[in-house]
Amino acid sequence: MVEAQSRMETHTIIAYMFIAALIGFGIDKLMLLIESILLRWKAD
Repeated sequence: MVEAQSRMETHTIIAYMFIAALIGFGIDKLMLLIESILLRWKAD
């Protein structure tokens, strides 16, 4: 990513940002699923 920044490859930087966002979103959903499974006893 640093190499793309130094070369001013905007499309590559945006693609990396999009991939990072998707990974973050996936991790968030996975953690919510794990929480709902492990904490079934917790009242909402």
